[in-house]
Amino acid sequence: MTRQIKIIMLGFFLTLSEGTAYSESNHPIFKQIVCTVNVNKINPRELSIELADTEYKRSYGLMNREDMKSNSGMLFVWKDRQIRNFWMKNTHFNLDLFFLNNQGEIIEIYKNAKAFDETNIKSKEKVKYVLEMNAGEQNFKIGNKLKCNF
Repeated sequence: MTRQIKIIMLGFFLTLSEGTAYSESNHPIFKQIVCTVNVNKINPRELSIELADTEYKRSYGLMNREDMKSNSGMLFVWKDRQIRNFWMKNTHFNLDLFFLNNQGEIIEIYKNAKAFDETNIKSKEKVKYVLEMNAGEQNFKIGNKLKCNF
């Protein structure tokens, strides 16, 4: 076997094994960022956020996780404003969903979405962002603003 064929075959097997490992875990890698919410003007609340900014990441979301740390969440990001639909399939813990406009302002809140519930959760207005956090953990209100650098 020539050296060139050996190199090509090695590259094929490395690619195959990387693809197999990825498909077995089937878990996308989410970028971590720090955001703040202006719950009060003196001390904005700091959050550790994972970005779901691709179709694959948005569809996978928080599925198959056992829990989420306090003051952590997942921010779903789109390029445009649309009515957004969510469900809790394969999500192991209850969540609050915060629907945000282009400026990051909370315009709608869905409290206590139940783990594993496949009922459609639909925003009433067109939104660009949706923040998911542990149910009951935050006292965010309509008008609070999420600020992130991404």
